[in-house]
Amino acid sequence: MRRKGKRIVSLLCGAMMTFGGVGLASCNKAVTAYEIAVQNGFQGTEEEWLQSLHGDNGNDGADFDIYDAYENAKAKDGFEGSFEAFLKQYLSVSISEDNSTTAIANATSSIVSICAGFTKVEIGNSALDKKVVPSASAGSGVIYQINENAKTAYIITNYHVLYNKDADEKISDCVYVYPYGALNGFTTEYRTDNSTNGLGNGVLDKGEQMGDMYGGGIKARFIGGAMEYDIAVLETYANDYFGANTTAKEADILSSESVTVGEKTFAIGNANGEGISTTSGILSVESEYITMTSPDATRAIRYRVMRTDAAINHGNSGGGLFNANGKLIGITNAKNVEDETDNMGYALPSTQVQYVVDNILDNKANKCVLRATLGIQTQITSSSGKIVDDKYVIEEEFQVTTYPIPNTSAAYGKLFAGDVIQSIKIVDEKGNVKTDTTTLKRSYQLVDLCLTVRKGDTVILGIKGKNPVEIEFNKDEYFVKYA
Repeated sequence: MRRKGKRIVSLLCGAMMTFGGVGLASCNKAVTAYEIAVQNGFQGTEEEWLQSLHGDNGNDGADFDIYDAYENAKAKDGFEGSFEAFLKQYLSVSISEDNSTTAIANATSSIVSICAGFTKVEIGNSALDKKVVPSASAGSGVIYQINENAKTAYIITNYHVLYNKDADEKISDCVYVYPYGALNGFTTEYRTDNSTNGLGNGVLDKGEQMGDMYGGGIKARFIGGAMEYDIAVLETYANDYFGANTTAKEADILSSESVTVGEKTFAIGNANGEGISTTSGILSVESEYITMTSPDATRAIRYRVMRTDAAINHGNSGGGLFNANGKLIGITNAKNVEDETDNMGYALPSTQVQYVVDNILDNKANKCVLRATLGIQTQITSSSGKIVDDKYVIEEEFQVTTYPIPNTSAAYGKLFAGDVIQSIKIVDEKGNVKTDTTTLKRSYQLVDLCLTVRKGDTVILGIKGKNPVEIEFNKDEYFVKYA
């Protein structure tokens, strides 16, 4: 079946560029992934572009779609039951509509709404002819860690929620987060007087919560992030909401490697910028790739995502995708907006997100992600779906396709073209095990686990038919910076 170019857009709810006020309404213009590829230099037909997305340079094999599996079971295996019966019989998945409201309440307690203010100074015919044009964006966030003693918290959101390519300061330095139930009042009105906002005389405000009659907003600051992963981390200023008697909760994170297509999912976030709400569906695809325009509009970026049919909308950016037990399995960041397509939303997998967030926190000084790189390319040589422990999973085998560049690659003299990488183990410079031996079932696991490597660590790779290979990451050039 030939796949059309998907019109994927972020879930950011943006503000109209109006002087003195904000209307959280406008959204990104839809564009197909193929059109983005052409704009960024791809030459060829759409079919040739689609073919280029699979099987090379360490990318996944063909996407697995639960609905395709159902149709295949009917066509080849003679299955005659409903889609619901297929899920129960073939995948041993319970799709009961019963759910725990307590679990969802706890999940909701880990979600916040986010408002980010921006300004752009427009200069007229003279240097004295200046106009400040404010704007704002609305999104969502997930509480990652709470420091009760300091009354602060780290919050995960999407990078694009905090970024505006047209603003003078691309990353907002005026961010407020709003817990569930807090009135979401935010204005981009600016002031130059000696107001109580703490900015002082002659300093323009990029946005603030709408005074005491609204309240509920908690000031936060950008700690770091990576456009290539669409993840950013905020730290809140001291606030009683994150103190010892708080109702706020850290998200209970479940490994996205353990999820199963057909599982019940709940998307919780600041839909349409109107406050936190919840929608439900199932997990349709547990790992695939989508292509979107980068927040700075300079290139196309491919993101590895999970797909769900839970209704998610603009403003859900940075919110949580949870399972029926209230465990966080993903960070919502995009949706398919083709006219003929219904309920195709996407979330960044929780395991990768956790690796990225921990990497950001370890590199706060540079506000970035530093990912270890082996200096190789890989290609999937086989990929098959099978039922393992009552889950329909894909298992891949992949091998090295390029010889590492001398001196600048960590794997130089260690890995060779044709090597099949089967496992990974990571130890720190003191010999302590950071990641026990992990069997690699998917090619993306190798790339993701490189996010957990720090300078001085040693990576031990199991190679099919050979002795294990030890690679020490003791040079700065063995890491790639993403910001």
